[in-house]
Amino acid sequence: MTDYTNHKEWLEVEDWENQYYLQEYEQYQPDCLVGILNNLIQKAEAQGLEGCYLKFQSHMESYEDWLGNPSVTVVGYRKHSVDEKEEIKEQMKLEALAKELGITPYEASVVMDLKKRGKL
Repeated sequence: MTDYTNHKEWLEVEDWENQYYLQEYEQYQPDCLVGILNNLIQKAEAQGLEGCYLKFQSHMESYEDWLGNPSVTVVGYRKHSVDEKEEIKEQMKLEALAKELGITPYEASVVMDLKKRGKL
C-alpha cells in the first residue's frame, strides 16, 4: 500500500466536478448507493487520482435553520507536477535561509529576491 503522507511528493485533491448531492425526497436502495459511490471513485481514478476515499458533508451554516442536502465528494492523491516540485524546493530554500539568518520567512524572501536581482 502506498504511503500518501509525504506532502512533498503527493498532493491531496478533492474532485469537486463530480460531487454528488443526496436528495431529501429520493429513496436510495443499498445497491443504488453502492453504484453511485463506486461511479464517483471510478471517475476520480480516471482523472489519475490514487488512494481515493469518500468525504461526506452536510451543508448547514451556523446561522441557518435549514439543513441542505448532504454531499459526497471523492478525495484522492496525485503526484506533484514539475512546477509544484520547483515551488516546494524554493519554499524549502526560503525556510532554510530564514532559519539560518534568524529572520522571518517574509524577510528571507526579500533577501532572496534581492540576491536574484543582483542587488545584494
